Amino acid sequence: MTTEAETTEWLLDGDPAIRWQVMRDLLDEPAAVWERERRRTLDEGWVAALLTFQDSNGEWPKGRWTDSTWTLLLLVALGLPEEHAAARGPIERLLGRFMPEEAEVDQAFLLKRVDLCHPAFWLGLAAHFLPADPRLPGLGAAVLSAQLADGGWNCHVWNHPETHHGSFHTTLNVLENVRVAVERGVVPATAFRKVELAAAEFLLAHRLYRSDHTDEVISTRFTELSYPWHWHYTVLRGLDYLRLTPAIADGRLDDPVDLCLRSAVRTGAGRYRSASREHCLWRWRSPDRRAAGTRCARYAFSAPDPDRHRFGGARSAG
Repeated sequence: MTTEAETTEWLLDGDPAIRWQVMRDLLDEPAAVWERERRRTLDEGWVAALLTFQDSNGEWPKGRWTDSTWTLLLLVALGLPEEHAAARGPIERLLGRFMPEEAEVDQAFLLKRVDLCHPAFWLGLAAHFLPADPRLPGLGAAVLSAQLADGGWNCHVWNHPETHHGSFHTTLNVLENVRVAVERGVVPATAFRKVELAAAEFLLAHRLYRSDHTDEVISTRFTELSYPWHWHYTVLRGLDYLRLTPAIADGRLDDPVDLCLRSAVRTGAGRYRSASREHCLWRWRSPDRRAAGTRCARYAFSAPDPDRHRFGGARSAG
């Protein structure tokens, strides 16, 4: 059995994008320490490598999981600093597609014209890099307004209005990105807490991966220890989000936590899948398996910390 110290040492031997998150989330290092390590990502490792692929027009090349939206989402998760200039142009162009500058955001039009996941992505990216953009509050309100009665969101609503059941994929895409907007002061925390509570209950009612009617596993893909996930939902992704909320203490998470721990033991340290075979989720280069490992270690070795429940608290990226 791998010990906590051995796992931590293995994680710290990885890319700076992994090291700074381990320092913050597992070792509780002071912010000055892990922020210094986070800055190293600009000079070496995955973040520095991804930045070299940016074209002269400011965009990343189009392709399966390689264009600007997906690359920027990954860069934010890996620790690209908020003030970095590389993101400004691509994000301004994303916002401008359906939300002209100096015009009020037409929320109803936006939700009818675009897959909901994408406005959520735009919101999170813009809040991270351009929090003062005046279009963001309207964009945030539009995304929140699309929550369904069961507490989830579903991107199929825009072309299938009769849809009434939340999607795990869409729900995590919305939660993760709206939380960034809350932390940057773009979306009111009080408004988000209410919808987040309902969304957490939606996830908990399914124990993150089971049917609430039959208790059967909804999709085996949900159970894979994969990273990066882009728009794909996994139990690990659900836990990674819920650890930032009071819901992490709910007993209904015992099942998914045990699932992750059993999977880690079965595959062994260093054998987390970087992506599902069907999708090849990162075409630039295969990420170190520590990217999934650091997330699994959070549940093996870290008790819930109430201080991490507050907005703008211990975790601001990644």
